[in-house]
Amino acid sequence: MQQFKALIPLEKIEMNRDELLAIKRNDLVPLLDDQMRMNLYADQLIQAQSVLLKGVDRQLTQKLSQIISDLIQQLAQSKKSLQPKKFNALQKWLGLDLEFDTDKIKYLKNLDQLIDEANTLSQRLKIEIQKSQARFQQAMGYREHMAKYIVAAQEFLHEYPHFVNNRHPLDDFSERLSKKINTLQTLQASNDIALSQMQLTQQLSLGLIDRFKEAQQVLIPAWQYHLKHTAENQSHNSLAELDQSRDKLIQTLKQSLEQK
Repeated sequence: MQQFKALIPLEKIEMNRDELLAIKRNDLVPLLDDQMRMNLYADQLIQAQSVLLKGVDRQLTQKLSQIISDLIQQLAQSKKSLQPKKFNALQKWLGLDLEFDTDKIKYLKNLDQLIDEANTLSQRLKIEIQKSQARFQQAMGYREHMAKYIVAAQEFLHEYPHFVNNRHPLDDFSERLSKKINTLQTLQASNDIALSQMQLTQQLSLGLIDRFKEAQQVLIPAWQYHLKHTAENQSHNSLAELDQSRDKLIQTLKQSLEQK
């Protein structure tokens, strides 16, 4: 399972001096003559992150959990629904044997539908996790850029008075830039919470899939094999193997629902 990544504090992210200088020249110096554009500083990074901060759909994870629970319940009824029965002549005349066979077919059909739905949801969840992981990596890249924009602005706040001549007494550039820096820091702190939440939903979904994998790839096919073998050869040994296979499958499915 993917390890939870602790976010490096913005001030500890490695900075390239040339990149910081480029931000000052291209983004901050022009603001001295056009302070109306202050609100647009680093705006592209804010917008880019907001689009990416979307975790794995919790409803999809919950739906897979519910299907697994339904599957456990269905399997628990299999002994009653699939246990071979002998019918006397009267019961056969009443059609009880046909009714039993019909219920058995219906039971197996419902069980197959649950297995297919669980497999389909598992595949969909894998794709959603992959998409979420890709969005997370992109957002982390924008986070690093945001750190550079914040540091560049902090440095520029202290540097610009030294090279600006004849500053107007009412010049509020320092105050406005300082507020902008605080705003960016607050926004990024909020985004960092969302990034951590993205990782959490990824881990919960991955954990469910990983724990379900053994049942999906090994135990369900094994149980279906024993089921087919038992239908063809209703010996005591084949029935015992079917029960053992079912019990192991149920136990594994229950474990898949346990958050670890």
